[in-house]
Amino acid sequence: MKRLKILLIITIVVTFCLTGCNGRRELNELLIVSSLGIDISKTGKTEVHIQVLNPNGATGNQGGAVSGGSGGSVYTYSVKGSTIYEGIEKAGRILPRYMMFSHINSVVIGEKYARKKGLKPLFDFMERNHEFRETVPMFIAKHSTAKEILTIYTPIFKNPGESLNNRLQLSSLTTGLSEGVLEKDVVRWRFGEHRDPAIPGIEILESSKQASDTSNLNNIRANDKTFLITGLAIFDKDRLKSWLTAEESKGWAMISGRTKEISVFTQKCGNKKGHLALVAKEIKTSVKPIVKGNNVFFSVEVNGKGYLQEVTCNVSLGDPAELEIIEKFLAEVLKKEVVSAVNKAQKEKTDVFGFGQLLYEDDPDYWETKKNDWPKNFAEAKIKARVNIKLETTGARIETINQEK
Repeated sequence: MKRLKILLIITIVVTFCLTGCNGRRELNELLIVSSLGIDISKTGKTEVHIQVLNPNGATGNQGGAVSGGSGGSVYTYSVKGSTIYEGIEKAGRILPRYMMFSHINSVVIGEKYARKKGLKPLFDFMERNHEFRETVPMFIAKHSTAKEILTIYTPIFKNPGESLNNRLQLSSLTTGLSEGVLEKDVVRWRFGEHRDPAIPGIEILESSKQASDTSNLNNIRANDKTFLITGLAIFDKDRLKSWLTAEESKGWAMISGRTKEISVFTQKCGNKKGHLALVAKEIKTSVKPIVKGNNVFFSVEVNGKGYLQEVTCNVSLGDPAELEIIEKFLAEVLKKEVVSAVNKAQKEKTDVFGFGQLLYEDDPDYWETKKNDWPKNFAEAKIKARVNIKLETTGARIETINQEK
C-alpha cells in the first residue's frame, strides 16, 4: 500500500512537470500584425510591409477620442528581401517584439508586384505558415502600392486594415460583392479549379502628403485620407492581366453567385427623361454549359426582386403596365452588366467565372478535348444571358414627386 502511494505521488509530480509553459510568449512580448502588404522595389526585390497594432496608441479609439497612450494606433514597417520570407526575417531584427500573424485582417498586393511577380510567391509563403488564416481578405492596390495604402491614417477607423474590411462590407450594394475574396478562394480557383482569380481593387481617393501623419486626422476634410473599393483585378493564372469597371464587377458578382443584393442606377426611365434607382435583392443565378456538336455556349440566368429607391421621371407607379416596362428596362440594365463582364474577360482570355470548371463537371469528356487550349475556347464561347427582376415594392409612396393631384 505504501509503495502504491509513492508511485501515485511520483506520477502526480511528473504530470505537473509535463504541463509546464516551455516555449510560451507573454502578451508584452508580442506584436499583433493587422495587415500585410507586398510590393516590388525598383531593383526588383520584394518589399514587405508589416502593419502592427500599437496597444498604447493615442488614436486607437474608433470614435477618435484620445486613449491616453502615445503615438499612432498602428505602425507600418517596410523591409526589402529577395523573397517574402527573407523580408519578414529581416523585419525580426527591426521590430521590438515577436510578430503574431494569427490576427491579420487583410493582405494588400501592389499592382506592379501582381503584374510582374504574380501571386505564387505570396501564397506559397502563406500556405506554409501555420499562423495565417485562410479567411484573410485579399486586395490589389490599383494605380498605387501596398505601402501607400497601409500608411494612411483613415478617419473613424484609424487602422487601415480594419477600415478595408468595413469598407468592403459597406460598399457591397455598389460593388455587388456581398463578401470579399478570401485567400482560400484564390487558392482554390487557381490551384484546385479550372479558373482564373479575381480580387477586389483598392484605390486612394485623393493623394495627400500628410496622409501618413496622425495630425491629418484633425483636418475635417476626409477625402484626402481615405480610399475606395474599385473594380475587380482579373488574373491570367497568377498574374494580373486587367481591371473590370464597377459595372463589369457587378456582372462578375452576379454570374459568380457572390451577391445577394445589388444597387441599380439608370440615367433614363425607359424612353423618358430622369433616372431610376433601386436595390435588387434575393439574387439567384444559375449558369449551365450547353454543348452542341463541337461548340459550347453558356446559359446565364439571373432572378431577383426589386425595391425602388428613387424616381425622378414622370411615370405612373400605380399603373401595372408602367411597372412592367420598368421591370423590363431594369432587367436590361443588369443584363448589360453581365454581358459586358463576360466580354471583357473573353477579350483578356481569362476565365474568372469558372466556366471551365462547370464544363468539366457537366461534360468531362468534352472538357478533355478543350482544356489544353481553354483560354482560346473560352474567348470564343457564346453567352446567352437572361435577367428577370420583379418589382416587390415602390417604397413608402406610390406617386412620384412629378405627379400633382
